[in-house]
Amino acid sequence: MTEYENYRLYAKLTKTKPLMKALKSINIEENCTFQISSEGIRVTVEYSKFLQANLFINSQCFDEFQVSDEDVITFSVNLNVITECLGMFSGIDCIVKLLYKDNGSPLVFLMVHIGDCDFTTECKIKTKNYEDPNEYELNEDCPQHNIVIFNGPFIYELILEFDKTAEEVEINITPTQPHFKMTTIGVILSESEFEIAKSSDMILRFECKQATSFRYKYMHIRMLQKALALSSKAAIKTDSSGLLELHLMMKSNRDEAEMYIQYFITPLVDY
Repeated sequence: MTEYENYRLYAKLTKTKPLMKALKSINIEENCTFQISSEGIRVTVEYSKFLQANLFINSQCFDEFQVSDEDVITFSVNLNVITECLGMFSGIDCIVKLLYKDNGSPLVFLMVHIGDCDFTTECKIKTKNYEDPNEYELNEDCPQHNIVIFNGPFIYELILEFDKTAEEVEINITPTQPHFKMTTIGVILSESEFEIAKSSDMILRFECKQATSFRYKYMHIRMLQKALALSSKAAIKTDSSGLLELHLMMKSNRDEAEMYIQYFITPLVDY
């Protein structure tokens, strides 16, 4: 570790596939922001003001993780380049070291190939000044703060069943049956409905005091598909504003640690 003691961030991974898949799943825009603390790394990507994805990578997900600052380290960086760098050794055993020295310094990936011919590839990715992402938060005190937790694979399979020509998705959560309903609305107002009762094996937890019904762009829901394919659990939350929050839990390369992705999707105002 002494050779990296001048770096504000040093992290090491011996298995990179879970991280690479998680980063690719939120790669909905070119640029992202990094927030790094002793607790881990938060990567934020925004699609205009309609959708925000936050990947939280706990420090325990890494084999080694050290941050020299008490303050949070922040910068913006090109996510496309990061996923391309990590994809260079896709399917090949390698160790990845993640380094960041100071403001304005590049984010460095050292990839050590393990095999008959050991060699190291260094990728330096230019960082930019940090831009604060939008702040989203549900009102947990309002009576319409509803929570439904699903088996992750089920939600993924459900979205695969959606009409590909749909323009909007309506989500209804009600204290009475059908409890949870998703409706896709197509170009010529054709509709498909999916209903799930809270007693279903697909639902792990159901909390609803007052009904909510809001519509969202189908395109925005589709952007979650890659992340849903990786998730073990999926929590859907909303409130009286219609802001949709999703928590997707996924395993890291270490049994005791989990990564998760938090999405926020804003509702359609007029429909």
